[in-house]
Amino acid sequence: MKPFFCKIAFLAFIALMGSIHPIQAQLTTVEIDLAATPVQINPMIYGQMLENVNDSMIYGGIADLQGNVRHHLTPSLRDLQIPVMRWPGGTVIHEYRWRHGIGPKPLRPTVENHHWGGVENYQFGTDEFLQWCREIGTEPYINFNMGNDPEFAGALWEALEWIEYVNGDPSSNFGKLRAHHGHAAPYRVKYWCIGNENYGPWGKHTAETETAYATKLRKWASAIKQRHPDLHLLGIGRSLKWNQTVLDSCGEFLDFLTQHYYVTSRVKDGEIQNPISTLFAPAKMEAHLTMLGAQLETINKQLGRADQPIRLSVDEWNNRHSVNHGDKFTFTRHDDRRQFDVAVVGGMLNAFIRQSPHVGMANYIFPVNAHGLIRTVGDDDAYHTPIYYVFKQYREQMVGSKLTVAVAGPSIATDAIKPTIDGDSREADIVAESIPFIDAAAVRHEDGSIYVSLVNRSPDATHQVRIDIPAGYRSETVWVLEHPDINARNDERNRTEITPSIQPAKARGGKFSTEVLACGLQIVKLVPLR
Repeated sequence: MKPFFCKIAFLAFIALMGSIHPIQAQLTTVEIDLAATPVQINPMIYGQMLENVNDSMIYGGIADLQGNVRHHLTPSLRDLQIPVMRWPGGTVIHEYRWRHGIGPKPLRPTVENHHWGGVENYQFGTDEFLQWCREIGTEPYINFNMGNDPEFAGALWEALEWIEYVNGDPSSNFGKLRAHHGHAAPYRVKYWCIGNENYGPWGKHTAETETAYATKLRKWASAIKQRHPDLHLLGIGRSLKWNQTVLDSCGEFLDFLTQHYYVTSRVKDGEIQNPISTLFAPAKMEAHLTMLGAQLETINKQLGRADQPIRLSVDEWNNRHSVNHGDKFTFTRHDDRRQFDVAVVGGMLNAFIRQSPHVGMANYIFPVNAHGLIRTVGDDDAYHTPIYYVFKQYREQMVGSKLTVAVAGPSIATDAIKPTIDGDSREADIVAESIPFIDAAAVRHEDGSIYVSLVNRSPDATHQVRIDIPAGYRSETVWVLEHPDINARNDERNRTEITPSIQPAKARGGKFSTEVLACGLQIVKLVPLR
């Protein structure tokens, strides 16, 4: 090739690489708007979920095989300040019988777990769950069995009796039974969900249409609200069409509609494959939440529910790993949480913050083992995965009211992203032609402090970020959770490979600059001038 053409080819290659992975010298700017009306963030977006998925999450996780709580995990769980805990499922709810899980443990049956395999011995039942919630300091949230299998389906009367067992006065029939079992005081559980993914043929359940579900839901929800008007009811959400049907029929009785989103990562030889598809998947979810939020806004106006709006609960979400074994990738809950999971979790939480107030609850799946924040070792030992630190820090700092943030800098073309995310987000399109590699969200506390979350969605480039500090503020600290290797992890042998650090944040000329490593997460604290 002649020198002239070699030069042209080289310049073309450089241009192509720059369009995919921006050069490090490029700058991302973050501007914070303090003028907008404050919108409160519901801290329940930092919730968690329990389900017996036969993967050492309940039995062999938070409890032993006899349902006895592993108290050595309590300090770590309490430290997370988990706002809400969903239980007992999940898909398993379609075969769950609450009556099997109360009373003397030796009398409780052991049955086959049809969907997830293994068994359910009901040793960790209603009382055990509710007492455990008190121990770790979280609000309980219970799911009803509203399946349609002839043998396993729950009935409305069973749901009403469960509520009475949990919340009834000791003089009521089932409140008296609860007291007989040693728990005189009502538990006062507020949140109850009717069904789980009723649109799908999962486990002991046949797929339902939105009309069939809405018809049945109206009967259940109206009966429950008539007896217990103060309860907060959740109905099953899905697509725009499904949600519209459910809301038209049952909107007057519901407080939340549920949504489920699962990001997927393929891991081979310990390394993520096609990372862009994973790291930008939360943007696809956010596009769908935006659509559903607009729908809810219309419905709430029609129902006159401006003061008590129906909101979305992202009842199940995480980043699932499929690990390569020979010639195929297989889903597993046992792959370690890695640095790239930090970026995914941070991106999902940032989306929930930005979608406030339409998103009023979210429950990560799961807190212990199985995708978890905590991993157990034997019967009395455990360590924290990297995402433990993400949830802890967001729960402490990314609360209050959301602020509008403008981000400008190196971006990737939207059509170059093939988001790997399950759920009904497929019906939503990302409107922007390109998306910045840096994802940012900001909140303001009652004391005036501002926290800015920065997530680097690049899999292989450090990005320089400059925050324009609002007038009347100064930068104070920056919390950092990063590692040079996006596939790095904490494990039993090396439990502190990825741990956070706090550094002073010095600004110059009203601007704070920082460098965020690939898949890194930083939270910058700004405080009012005194």
